[in-house]
Amino acid sequence: MKHTPTPTFLLAILALLLASSPALAAQESEQQFEDITERVTEVRGLEAKVSVEVTPLTREQLAAELQEDLSEEYPPDEVYADERELIAFGLMDPDVDLHQLVVDLYSEQVAGYYDPETSELVVILDAADAAEFTPSQEVTYAHEIIHALQDQNFDLDAGPLNREDISDDQSLAVTALIEGDATHGEVLYLLRDPELLQAFVDEVENTEFDTEVLDSAPPILSATLYFPYEYGYPFVEAVYEAGGWEAVNAAFSNPPSSTEQILHPEKFIDREDPTIIEVPDFTTALEGEWTVFDDNTFGEFQIRVMLQQTSMSDEQAERAAAGWNGDTYVVAGTETEDAIHWVSEWESEQDALEFARSWALYETERWGASPEYVAENVMEFEADGVVSRIILDGVTVTYVMAPSAAMADAILEQTPSATPAATPAS
Repeated sequence: MKHTPTPTFLLAILALLLASSPALAAQESEQQFEDITERVTEVRGLEAKVSVEVTPLTREQLAAELQEDLSEEYPPDEVYADERELIAFGLMDPDVDLHQLVVDLYSEQVAGYYDPETSELVVILDAADAAEFTPSQEVTYAHEIIHALQDQNFDLDAGPLNREDISDDQSLAVTALIEGDATHGEVLYLLRDPELLQAFVDEVENTEFDTEVLDSAPPILSATLYFPYEYGYPFVEAVYEAGGWEAVNAAFSNPPSSTEQILHPEKFIDREDPTIIEVPDFTTALEGEWTVFDDNTFGEFQIRVMLQQTSMSDEQAERAAAGWNGDTYVVAGTETEDAIHWVSEWESEQDALEFARSWALYETERWGASPEYVAENVMEFEADGVVSRIILDGVTVTYVMAPSAAMADAILEQTPSATPAATPAS
C-alpha cells in the first residue's frame, strides 16, 4: 500500500532516515523494528503469522522502481485510454503526461509501502546519521506493519479485497478501508505513548513537506490519492466505535461497496448498497472506427470533486453529490473525436434535479456556453464541435457528449438498465 500524508490528522510521514553504514543500520534497526511490530500487534489485535521482509530504497531507486513497475502494470494503451477519458470529461489538460505524473506523484509522496504481492515492506532512506528511529519513522513502520498484518490475516489481493475487476469507485472504497484501518491503528499507537505523540507532532510542525507535484496535479487525481487516508480514517473509526475490532475485521470479509459508504459510514453499517447501472456499448451505433476507452463508475466522491471545479462552493458540491445512488459511464473515441454516455441514479427526484443543475453549471463553465432547452427537462450545449445533453427523468440523470446532435441521438437510443445491488450476506 502506498502511504501518502494525511493532513486532517497531521499524520504526515517523513522519509525514513537510517544510519550512514547500511550494515550497521540494519543491525541497529532490527531490534527497534521487532519492538514496533510487537506493539503494533498488541494495538491492532491481529496475529503476526510470519516476519516481514524490510527493503530500504532511496527516493531515486523508488522512482526507478516505479517506472519499471508502471511499465508492466500500467501499459501505454491503458495510460492512453485514461488520458482520453480524463480529457473527454474536462478533468485534465491534453498536454499532461499521465504516466510521468503518476510516477512523480508517488516518488514525491511515498514514505514507505507494503507490497502484498511480495510480502515486502519498503522503506525510503534519503539521508544518514540516524542512530535511532525518529518519531515519523516509527509511525511509518507502524502504519505499514498494519498492512502486513492485514495481508497475513485477510489477504489483500484475493477474495472480497481483490480490486482488479471492480469499478474504480468500489476499488477506492476498499482501499479506504485498508488505509483507514492502518491509519486508525497508527493513531491508537501514537495515543498509547504521550511522549512519542508529542515528539511526532513537534517533528511534523518543524518539517517542510515537498508537495509541488501533488499541488499541481489535476484535482481528480490529487483528491483521489488523498481519499483513502483522509476519509478512510473516520470511516474505520465509526465502524470501530460501533463494534470494536471485531466489526473492523468483519469489514474485510464484506468490504464497503462505494465511496458513498465511506463518506457516510451509517450506510455501510446498514448495508445500503448502490444501484447497479448497465450502460451498453454504443460504438456500433456510430459511423467510423470507435474504441471504448472505459466502462466505469465515478461514485459520490469523484462526482463531488468534479463539481468542486466549478464556481459553486465546496459545500454546495458536497450536497449536490450526496444524493448519489449509482452511476455508470462509457467513454469511447476515434483518433480525433470523443463520445460519452453517463447515466446516474439518485435517491430522490430532488437529488436528481440538484445534480442536473450542478452538472449544467459544470458544462456551462467548461464550454463557455449557456444551455438551450431542446425539450422538457433536456438541456443541450453546443461548443467547439461538441454537442452535450443533460436529461432529467425522475431520479435518473443522463449525460451524453458527442461530435454531433445526430451522434448524440444514436447514443441515447442505446437503452441502459438499472438494478438494485444484491446486499452481501452479513
